[in-house]
This record gives sequence, C-alpha cells and structure tokens, in this order.
Amino acid sequence: MSVKDKTEQAKASVEKAYETAKDNVADAYDTARTKAVHAYDSARTGVRSGARKTGEGIEESPLIALGLGAALGLIVGALIPRSEREKRALAKVGTDINSRAHSAYDAAKEAGSATLKERGLTPERGEDVLRDVVKGLGSAARQSADAATEAAKRK
Repeated sequence: MSVKDKTEQAKASVEKAYETAKDNVADAYDTARTKAVHAYDSARTGVRSGARKTGEGIEESPLIALGLGAALGLIVGALIPRSEREKRALAKVGTDINSRAHSAYDAAKEAGSATLKERGLTPERGEDVLRDVVKGLGSAARQSADAATEAAKRK
C-alpha cells in the first residue's frame, strides 16, 4: 500500500468520523431542543394552572388570602435586615406602637376579666366545674362497665 493510498484511507476515515460526529451533534441538538420546548410548555401550563387556582382560592376565601398575604409580608419584613438609618428614623414610631399595643392588651385583658367575673366565671369556679365533670365521667364509666358486666352475665 502506497503513501497516497494510506493518505486517502486516513482522509476517508476522518471524513467518516466527522460525519458521524456531526450527525450525533445534530441528533443531540434536536433532542435537547425538543426536551426544552416540552419543559417550557409544561412550566407555562403549570404556571397558568397555579395562577387560576390561586385566583379561585382568593375568590372563595378572600379573608384567608388576606391573612396569608399579611403573614407572608411579616415574614419577608422580618427576614430583611433594617438599616441604621431606618432604625433611627423609626425608633419613635416603634416605641409608640409598642406602647399602644401594650395598652390595648391590658385594656382587653381587664375588660375580659371583669366580664367573666360578672358572670361568675372565676378560676375557682372553673376548677369546681372541671372537678364535677371528671367525677361525672368516672361515674358514667363505672355505670357503663357495671351494665355491660350484668348484660354479659345474663347471656
């Protein structure tokens, strides 16, 4: 075999390898493109479905949606650190809000306690009621057990 023949054979081998690699790359590109299009379509459908379901949920339960939105806002607000400038600017406002919240809590607690006392619902009365309930449950359990035992003996 001459050098020319070996060169021609090597050239043919390289061309064949090149064509095979080119076909493999084209197939891989087509496969990847198809999968990407499918993933995009699936994601778009999922987002649309999620948006539709979210809208329906908000329409069905707007107060729950409002509460969840507020809770999410509080969580995000708590996670974002405050700057020194915000701390200085809002210090008086925060102190005022805190003071008012404590005053409102104390007023509600006093009003609730007074109302419960007027109706005779004191901690001592609550303990007496709980004790009576427990005694009643014990008595009912004993009577049920006795009745079951008697019924079993008769058969």
